[in-house]
Amino acid sequence: MRSKVARRVFLLFVSCALLPIIILAAMSFYQVSQQLRSDSQRQLRQLSAAQGMLIDERLQSLEGDLQLISWQSKTGELPVLAHPLQNHFQALVIFNEDGSRASAWGAPVNFPPLTADEASYLRSGKALLRTHPCVEFGTCVSLIRAADATQPGNRILVGEINPEYLWVRQHLPAGFQACVRTASGEVLFCSDPGLRFAGNAQGLGHGSAGFFQWDSHGTLYDAAYWTLLLRPGFGSESWIVTVGQRHDDIFMPVRRFRNNFPLVVLLALWVVALVSSVQIRRTLVPLEKLEEGTRQIGQQHFEERVEVHSGDEFETLAGSFNSMATRLGRQFHALKTINEIDQAIFASLNRDGIVDAVLDHMPFLLPCDCFAVAIFSDENHPGSLRFRHAQGHGTRRTIPAALLSAADAQHLHESPQSFLADAHNAPGFLQPLRDAGLTSFLILPLFVDKVAFAALVSAHSSTLQLSPEDVQQARQVADQLAVAFSNVQLIDALEQLHWGTLTALARAIDAKSAWTAGHSERVTNLALRIGRAMGLPSDCLRIMQRGGLLHDIGKIGTPPAILDKAGRLNPDETHIMQDHVRIGVRILEPIAAFREALPIVAQHHEWFDGSGYPNHLAGEQIALHSRIFAVADVYDALTSDRPYRMGLPVHQALQMIREKSGTQFDPKVVEVFTQICAEQNENPAAATSPDLVQSAAAGRECEP
Repeated sequence: MRSKVARRVFLLFVSCALLPIIILAAMSFYQVSQQLRSDSQRQLRQLSAAQGMLIDERLQSLEGDLQLISWQSKTGELPVLAHPLQNHFQALVIFNEDGSRASAWGAPVNFPPLTADEASYLRSGKALLRTHPCVEFGTCVSLIRAADATQPGNRILVGEINPEYLWVRQHLPAGFQACVRTASGEVLFCSDPGLRFAGNAQGLGHGSAGFFQWDSHGTLYDAAYWTLLLRPGFGSESWIVTVGQRHDDIFMPVRRFRNNFPLVVLLALWVVALVSSVQIRRTLVPLEKLEEGTRQIGQQHFEERVEVHSGDEFETLAGSFNSMATRLGRQFHALKTINEIDQAIFASLNRDGIVDAVLDHMPFLLPCDCFAVAIFSDENHPGSLRFRHAQGHGTRRTIPAALLSAADAQHLHESPQSFLADAHNAPGFLQPLRDAGLTSFLILPLFVDKVAFAALVSAHSSTLQLSPEDVQQARQVADQLAVAFSNVQLIDALEQLHWGTLTALARAIDAKSAWTAGHSERVTNLALRIGRAMGLPSDCLRIMQRGGLLHDIGKIGTPPAILDKAGRLNPDETHIMQDHVRIGVRILEPIAAFREALPIVAQHHEWFDGSGYPNHLAGEQIALHSRIFAVADVYDALTSDRPYRMGLPVHQALQMIREKSGTQFDPKVVEVFTQICAEQNENPAAATSPDLVQSAAAGRECEP
């Protein structure tokens, strides 16, 4: 029941089973209650009417008995009463006019004072019915009539009625109680002495008959009443005869049903719970397995399998789920591999690094024996076929040439997405792979600027069994590889444009004076040789190359007359000449790419002992790049012709630089420079700078 589905199914079972039972029980309960109420009211009505008529019959009989006795007692003496009459009355008394007893039988009875109306009524010859308190029964009932019918005003005969005879208690069925009360509310009789009418009995006395309820000492009674009219025959107010039954007794069958119904519901619930638990288990066990399988997939455990043997739709669903997990695992693995290939491709900015990244990851993408990237020759790079085997590391090989025939080029253009080839119709540039025993090839052409630039090849020693998804994923890698090659070409073009622009700008600066032509390039090449000899990384060499070509850019603001002056400069001219450093910094300062090269422009005229310009920096306050350029700049200036002198011989220039070591120049830089000169045995500025990117020191800091 921890599962929401289990609770839902259980509630569904319970609802389907118990709701009809409860609804049927409620309807039955209502109908039975109504029927019991109807039957009870009918029985109560019949009993109250029967009881009332029986009392009326007894009164009529008692009135006849009293009339007979009055005829027999004309002399003023009571006759000897027969045994039945003794059961009907418990006392008989003849009273004289003055209230004295003329004759009496039974219990003592007091003279009943009569009102004028009652006396008049007796004179009519009828019997008068009166009630009065008594000790034994609480309320006694008496019949009064004239003792001598011929002289009704002389003596009266009073007969106190026996309650046992009048109320005929034995005629009430078990469980029923009867009460008689006057219209004014005086209780004459109750079959249960402890039973009393409540003052708030609803509906009592409204009409000659009806129903009502009353509460007696906390017990609710349902009752029917019947009105006994006594005024015409007995000169007394009406009596109300009520027959009641305890409300709980009436609905005893319903109450028993209500008490037993929870047991029935519990039994039904137990049966439903048992049946539903079996069904829920049959349903939820496969669902739990599928849920766990889904969780495993969410945790990238695609190799997990769901085992369901229910023989129904769940088993079919589990099979479909396992197939889906397998496909998702393959797709996820493929996407992950493609993502790793993309990251590796775009993390490298050179062609060989990109190819190696692709070849290293392709074995995780396709089930092939060998992978290759054929790059066809172009105007900047020679062609090559770089391949590696799927098993093992260190199996990568590169074959320098990848010749693309006209027929192969046409085939690539006709199938720009991919095509399959075997050993008989494979393109010629795959001959090395055929020689290695590979017979089946998937070839994915790579186009850059609509020209067949390269091809990504997946090779196998037997027939390739690749799905359309495998081919599509390989095509994605090929597309990324084509984008990477295009980016490399763009970067190469931008790099060439960058250095070409810097070189052109340096030549434009040097061309301002015929005496400084080529000065910036020579100084830069010499400084790069010194820096390379000191072990500086390629990044630092690039900064030096960029700053060296533009180290004299401030001379744009120097007048040609000062640059070409044949004699010594005066102090003002010297100040103007020295100001080219400040001008150069100001020109390059807004360009973020030249920020690291600014120290070369600003400090290449600083002296190691602090006597240089413009800021009189000393020692390691001067950037290493600037200390190197100080040597290279002075050397080129000494060995080059100037308007005021001819260039010095190399050995003399070297001697002058050695003499300035520790004052104008950094001794470490001078030492390295001297070693370069000794190794070359020629002018060290004559050599050109090699490719900076291939420097073995790449990645180190800019300090030796």
